Amino acid sequence: MNTKLTEKYLISFLIVVIISYGFYLCFIGGYGSDEDTLPMIYVFEAKLHDGRFVSSRFTGYPVPEIGIGFLSYFFGSFAANSITFLFHLIGLIIIYLSIENKISFRKLILFLILCLSSPILFFENLEPIDYSWAFLFFSIGTFFYSRKTFELAILSFGFAIGSRLNFLIFVMLIIFFFNFNQNLSLRKKTIIFFCTFVIGGLFYLPVWFHNNFDLSWLSSARPTEQGFFGLFARFSYKTWSALGFIQFFMILLGFKYLTKKDYDNKIKLLILLIISNLLLFLYIPAELSYLQPAIIFIYLITVSSFKKYILLSLISLNFLNWGVNLQFLNIQHKDSSICAPKHAISANFDFKITPGAVQNFFDTRKMIGCWVNEETIRGQRILEGKSLKIYK
Repeated sequence: MNTKLTEKYLISFLIVVIISYGFYLCFIGGYGSDEDTLPMIYVFEAKLHDGRFVSSRFTGYPVPEIGIGFLSYFFGSFAANSITFLFHLIGLIIIYLSIENKISFRKLILFLILCLSSPILFFENLEPIDYSWAFLFFSIGTFFYSRKTFELAILSFGFAIGSRLNFLIFVMLIIFFFNFNQNLSLRKKTIIFFCTFVIGGLFYLPVWFHNNFDLSWLSSARPTEQGFFGLFARFSYKTWSALGFIQFFMILLGFKYLTKKDYDNKIKLLILLIISNLLLFLYIPAELSYLQPAIIFIYLITVSSFKKYILLSLISLNFLNWGVNLQFLNIQHKDSSICAPKHAISANFDFKITPGAVQNFFDTRKMIGCWVNEETIRGQRILEGKSLKIYK
């Protein structure tokens, strides 16, 4: 049998196994370990039960709040987890089809397996969070924009902004710097961005009204206690950790081999998107999932331009991190109990091998219990991953 054909079948089979495993984890994972999940669900419950408006966080993210709330309330954690994971998969496929001019099934498969091998991109999207919701609409908008279907692009970009406000930056870069197969005037691009801004902004009218036309809700809780040095230290360590400690240097090596010819419009746009995500993360270096878009954009460059041995090395190292994780810092937290916020106060160099992403996933499944009252019926249903509609 042809060697390339055998390789394609093996990689395709591996992807099917990984995706199946992902849906299995969605089934057993319950409502997960993210403290923002229950506030998001509560937004839907409050509006459904007595018409009250509440926001899950400072800004609130209306589209996934309603979507995840609806799925959790009527169908339970498996539905909310599965749709979130499915949105992640579809978003990855669509963003590849949007960015690549010449579609290669082999490269698409390699891109998918590279993304699915990443502990951050895989395990973080197996529970009800909003990152994959925003990225799906962003990917759809980019696809329509690349095909010059601007009306649907504007609508999709608006929903992406309504899912996570920070995607406004990514949308702006796509609108003004996507020049692969079109030559739009600055005036046309400005009109498209303005329409997108208005549609995306409509999702945030309720929270604006609720705050008496004040804009303080646009702020966010930043870990600024240790000044800029503390922010930069968190940013550096978490960025390194999100990519993988060894993988980080492999990616730098891959960029070293790129020639000036490799830096076409596509690569330049992806680098702009990566830099914008990194700057946002520098501003608020909190959850590693904030870096999901940057990781995806890096992997798009990897698949299209890096040497094959670097690509295969990244995939192998990513899967290795499923089982074990290399740690170079021993971080002390203000409160190390499982339910306490992770507030780092000091760190020192200390190499050790810790359990990987799979073990961490199972260890954190009961963390949702930190934010529920176990003595109530609702609390018990949350702990069991059931729907939150309580029949009388």
